[in-house]
Amino acid sequence: MHPCSLPTDGPGGQMEVRLALQAFGFIVLGVVGIPGNLAALLLFCRLFLTQGHMPHNEFILSQLIFSNLMVTVCRGIPQALTALGFEELFSNGACKIIIFIYRVSRAMSITITSLLSSYQCVVIAPSTPGWILLKRWLPGHLPHAIVFLYGLNMIIYPTALLYTEAFPANSTIPDFTLNLQFCIVVFPGPMSFLVNGVVYIVRDFAFVGLMAAAAVYVMLVLHRHRQQVQGLQGAGRKTEEATRSVLLLVSTYVTLFTMANMLWFYSLFVSRVHPAINDTRVFLSSCYSAISPVIILATNRKLAMRFQCGSKRKEAENVPSSTK
Repeated sequence: MHPCSLPTDGPGGQMEVRLALQAFGFIVLGVVGIPGNLAALLLFCRLFLTQGHMPHNEFILSQLIFSNLMVTVCRGIPQALTALGFEELFSNGACKIIIFIYRVSRAMSITITSLLSSYQCVVIAPSTPGWILLKRWLPGHLPHAIVFLYGLNMIIYPTALLYTEAFPANSTIPDFTLNLQFCIVVFPGPMSFLVNGVVYIVRDFAFVGLMAAAAVYVMLVLHRHRQQVQGLQGAGRKTEEATRSVLLLVSTYVTLFTMANMLWFYSLFVSRVHPAINDTRVFLSSCYSAISPVIILATNRKLAMRFQCGSKRKEAENVPSSTK
C-alpha cells in the first residue's frame, strides 16, 4: 500500500476509539469556535455601528475573527462528520470551494496574527526617528495590508482549485496526494507536490518568525519600561492592556504551531506514522481558531462589557413580568 493510501489502525476497536475521539475533539472545537467567533464578530460590528469607526487594533482583530470563523466552519465541521462515519459529503466542485476557503482563511489567520503582533510592536516602540515614520505610516495603511495579504494568500493557493477532488468512493488514493479525509488534493507529479509543500512551509515559518520576533521585542520594551508603563493612565493603560492581549494570542499560536510541527517533523522520520499522530496534528492546527475568540472576549474590555450587558439584558427580558 502506498503511504498516501488510507492508513489502518489494526484492530477495529482501536479504529473506532480513534474516530470517536477525533469526532469528539472537532465537535468541541466547533461548539466553542463557531459561537465564539460569531459572538466576537457581531460585537465588533456593533461597536463599529455605535462608535462610527473602529480603532486600528480592533480592526485587525475583527479580520482575525472572520478568518478563524471560516477555518472552523470549513475544516472542523467536515472533519467531525467524517469521523462520525459520514461519507461522500461533497462533490468535486464543493470540495474545491471549501478547501480553497479553508486554505486562504488558515493562511490569513497566520498572517493577520503576525500583522497584529507587528502593529503592536510599532505602537509600543519608542518614538525614535525610524519608529516615528512607521507609527505615522502603518495605521493608515492597515486596510491595504489586509487586502495585500488576501491577494498573496489567494495567489499561492491555486492548487486548491486546480487539484482538489471529492474523496474517492473506493478509498483508493493516488500517489502524491494530500488526504484531508473528506476531500483530497491530487498533484500531477512529485515536483508540484514538493513545490507546494515548500511554499507553504516557507510562508508559515516566515510569518510565525515575524510574529514571534515582534512579540519578543514588545516584551523587552515592557520589561525595560515596566515602571513607566504601569504608572500610565488613560491611553497608556489601554495600550498596555491591548499589548498583553496580543502577546497572549501570539504565544498561544506559537505554542500550538510548534507542537503541531513537532509532530509533523516526527512523521517525516518514521516509516509508518500512526493515524492518531496525524489526527493530533490536525487537531492542534485547528485549535487556535476556536481558542482565539475566547482570548479576545476575555482580554478586550470593551467587548467584555458589551457581552456582559447583552447577557444581563437577555436575563432581564426572560424574567416574568410579575417579578419585575
